[in-house]
Amino acid sequence: KKLFLVATLVAFCATMSAQGLKGTWFAGGMVDFGKTEKYIEDVKVKNNTYGIMPLLGKFVTPDVAVGGALGFHQSKFDSDNKNTTFTIMPLARKYWNITGNLYVFGQAALPIGIGNDKMAGMKTDQFSMHFQLAPGFDLIVNKWMTIEASFTLLNAGFTRNNPDGGEKTTDWSINGNSIASSSFGDLSVGVKFLF
Repeated sequence: KKLFLVATLVAFCATMSAQGLKGTWFAGGMVDFGKTEKYIEDVKVKNNTYGIMPLLGKFVTPDVAVGGALGFHQSKFDSDNKNTTFTIMPLARKYWNITGNLYVFGQAALPIGIGNDKMAGMKTDQFSMHFQLAPGFDLIVNKWMTIEASFTLLNAGFTRNNPDGGEKTTDWSINGNSIASSSFGDLSVGVKFLF
C-alpha cells in the first residue's frame, strides 16, 4: 500500500510538472477576528475586530495566475467608535518550480479600500489605493490543496481622508521589507484549494 501511494504521488508530481497548472482554479482567503483590552491614561479601551477576504483565481498559463479578492474589515472601539473598510484587490502571480511540487511565486496586487472612520461623533470617509509586491512559497499537497506562505516585500500608495465639515487630506506612503530584516511584513501562512 505504501509503495502504491508513493508511486501515485510521484506520477502526480511528474504530471503536474509537465502540464503545469493551466486552467486550474484556486480559492483561498483570510478570516480575521480578535478582541483586546488596554488602558490609555487609566481608561480601559476595548477593541473588537473582524474581517473576511475570500480570494479566487485561475492559472491562465502553466505558471501565471490572475485573480482577485473582495474583503470586509471592521474595528470597533468601545460603543461609539468604529472603522469599516471594504476592499477589492486584483492580483497576478508568476510561479517557478523549485523541485517536485514546491513552487516559489511573486505576486503583484492593487488593493483598493473604501470605508469610513467614526470617532467621537465625527465621520471621516476614506479611500486608499496601494501597489504591493509579495513573494511566497507554495507546496502542492495533493490535487486539491496547497500550503502557501508569503510576505509583503513592498507596499506603496496613498490614503485619502475626507472628514465631515473638514479639510480633505491625502497621505502617501512607501514601505519595504527585506528577507534579512528582523520581521517580515504581513507574513501569512495558510491553505489554498485547487479545482
